[in-house]
Amino acid sequence: MDTATKLFSEIIKSGLPFGYQQANCHNISHYIKLLLESKGYECAKIWAFAPVVYSMTSSKLISFADKKNISPTGKIDWGYHVAPVLQVRIGNKVRKMVIDPGLFPKSPVRYRTWLAKLKTRKIIYLIMDSEWYLYNSSTIPNSQFHSKSNALSTEDPPNIDLPEWFSDKLVTDFFKYQEEALEQNWIPKGLAVNETAMAFYDAEIKPILNSRRDQDLVDDYKMLAGNVFNFETVFRDRHSNDEMNTDFQTRHQDIIAKYREIYLTNFNKWKEALGSLNSVMDK
Repeated sequence: MDTATKLFSEIIKSGLPFGYQQANCHNISHYIKLLLESKGYECAKIWAFAPVVYSMTSSKLISFADKKNISPTGKIDWGYHVAPVLQVRIGNKVRKMVIDPGLFPKSPVRYRTWLAKLKTRKIIYLIMDSEWYLYNSSTIPNSQFHSKSNALSTEDPPNIDLPEWFSDKLVTDFFKYQEEALEQNWIPKGLAVNETAMAFYDAEIKPILNSRRDQDLVDDYKMLAGNVFNFETVFRDRHSNDEMNTDFQTRHQDIIAKYREIYLTNFNKWKEALGSLNSVMDK
């Protein structure tokens, strides 16, 4: 446990953007996995799925109050959550301990404690090899995967075999951090999004959060930074959508230009940091 505590402290000191909880837990988790490997330690990952992910008939999410008050809805909503897991010797027993400073900022916690924190009924969890970076969703009934007549079952079988009662529900298939994800720098982009969004919150939203005079501006900023899809659209993709339309972006063009530069700086920083980790492991 002493070693796990020291590793936890080093993870905190890495500067990973745990404060922005809207998204990118998979990027944070994979970076931690690589950081641990660079120090000679292996981990697994624990994935928790809300019913909205695995059921075509449910919209139930992992949901909790947004204590920072950055989300325009006042809530943080996840379809899934993931975090690294270490096997830790405590006395004469070995426990599965989760590293998730976003939810537990002081120390690793037992995986059951982590699951309980999510407070979601009918949650499904998997503890898997840490090499699996993210997953795809499919509407192909699981029963098809068990059919010998289906080419998918022989040519491209899923790497997770769900029970028959999942038939006609969403099936997840995990993939590694390679090909498109690697080529397009998904991890540095995700970490840069979170770090830039927190910088935006600290400098632009928090100082005026309780100002009655600035509530319209607060609402606009929450729509921009508190909704990760909007934030990614404007800063990562430099694009627009129905909410982040031309009128909105023209109205806030100066602040958007400023934080696009900040995002680019953060992206380059995390790309370099990730490259350094990989270099250590390649030696």
